[in-house]
Amino acid sequence: MADKIFWNRKYSGFIWHLLFAGVFIGLSFLGLHFTEGVTWFLISSFLRLVFGIAILFTASKLYGRKPADILSFKGSGKALIYGAGLTLFFLYVVIQVIAGVGVIVGLTTGIFISRVILQQVTTGFYEEINFRFLMLEGLKHTKNNIWLRLAYIFATSVLFGLSHCIPSWDTYTFLRTSGMGIGFAVMFVLSDNIVIPMLIHFLYDLVVHISSFMEWNLNPVFVFMGSAFEVALIIMVVISLVMLVFLSRRGPEKANQEL
Repeated sequence: MADKIFWNRKYSGFIWHLLFAGVFIGLSFLGLHFTEGVTWFLISSFLRLVFGIAILFTASKLYGRKPADILSFKGSGKALIYGAGLTLFFLYVVIQVIAGVGVIVGLTTGIFISRVILQQVTTGFYEEINFRFLMLEGLKHTKNNIWLRLAYIFATSVLFGLSHCIPSWDTYTFLRTSGMGIGFAVMFVLSDNIVIPMLIHFLYDLVVHISSFMEWNLNPVFVFMGSAFEVALIIMVVISLVMLVFLSRRGPEKANQEL
């Protein structure tokens, strides 16, 4: 009975995800209760690293893939092309930030290393393994048609959005992170590469967290791009879903031959 629940390659990734995410959130709340500042960011980074490694080896056993194979750069080019929606959206955010670069205020060395670097590196690792690979790899052991792909992707994206609304609900945060989740999920599903989503996730978070210490140069380009952020996010989701449907209909083998 336990094997059917925890080691079924079709859906057990979702069960393991909920178990790992639940314990991770509980320990995070506990850490936040007793620590803050640099100490908290270091603890948070450690938790993300430990849980990411634990999930990596659990997924390795569940799906019969070696950790080195999971964390391979194979298919990196496909990830950037097939994940064009997310790739373009990331470039949009980078251009917006560059356009509005002003003065960085209040960013100490300790906060930069612990929050901006360590926490975001480990966040990209932990969240992509847990919210993308652990659950979406199970698609390979189903009929893996377009409807199942959409169901798995939307399920993981909703869970991703919900995880960013703990402990207090915020509709905008939920929609934004769920939309990002769709972009990351499509990139992984179409390319079978989890490393590039990890890197883009880290770089995106890096830009966002540095931006929180920025006094902006409110020029017309920066202001316009900021006002169109939600539009860019919607376009990213649409492009991602179009790529998913188009490539699913053509079949991965034929698409790969055209690259």
